[in-house]
Amino acid sequence: MELSRTDGSVFTADQAQPILQALHMGFSFALGRWVAPMLPVGLGTQDHILWEEWAARLCDPAKAIFSGWWTHWDSEALRTLVTRLVSACSDPAYAARVNRQLTYAVSVTRDEGFVEQRIMVGAAGLEHTLWQRFVLSGDMTPAQYNSLPAHKLLRRALQSASIPLTIDPEHLPALAELAAARKRDHGATMDGADLVTWVRNKLVHPTGAEDDVYRFKGAVTETWLLTRHYLTLLILESLGYQGAYTSLAAGHRYVGESAKVPWATSNATDAS
Repeated sequence: MELSRTDGSVFTADQAQPILQALHMGFSFALGRWVAPMLPVGLGTQDHILWEEWAARLCDPAKAIFSGWWTHWDSEALRTLVTRLVSACSDPAYAARVNRQLTYAVSVTRDEGFVEQRIMVGAAGLEHTLWQRFVLSGDMTPAQYNSLPAHKLLRRALQSASIPLTIDPEHLPALAELAAARKRDHGATMDGADLVTWVRNKLVHPTGAEDDVYRFKGAVTETWLLTRHYLTLLILESLGYQGAYTSLAAGHRYVGESAKVPWATSNATDAS
């Protein structure tokens, strides 16, 4: 690809770095693995090479099947995402925050490492996005934020983005079974925000009852799926993305299966 200004004016290699970083993070976020611009060069007015980057940016081996939310033949969705990221990266402070969130999202989406490890990374990513959404935006003071339990903060964020909290028993059968058992045995009604934070707390703060999690075969894996689903959607919503999305909460899905992000559908319904 070629990088140029819309008015055709020149720019320096340093000025191009935020764009290259946005491409690196955007492609990686979309594919669910690390993908980087390779061997960029800077050309002068006479097409002479004035700058080259031979350093290796973080990049995974190529593979035909990937774990990301992007459908690879939907070029419009990728264009929209990258456009949003390039715009966001014009503010260095915001760029640093969104790059951190994207790093968490890529790390939790990749199918590598222990599932418990991915849940921890995803929880850290959710914490980062929630802090930005509520505290850095001025919606809450740090004291107000810290006074609320994690499941209430997550639920508030998901509801504000019109992201469903219900557990689909077809795609997440183990979590649906766990929620039913908790309701039957303890009278607790648990939605997605409850389950994601409850399982994470059981893994991090064992009290002897952590076997409750492993008693339901597949519940830990499904918690990972739901965690990466929530984190990815909250990042996309914060960027103002309105395109198609392949659900990361489903362990098994058809290739190319996608739908509009939930807030886009909600806005369309409100407008009508």
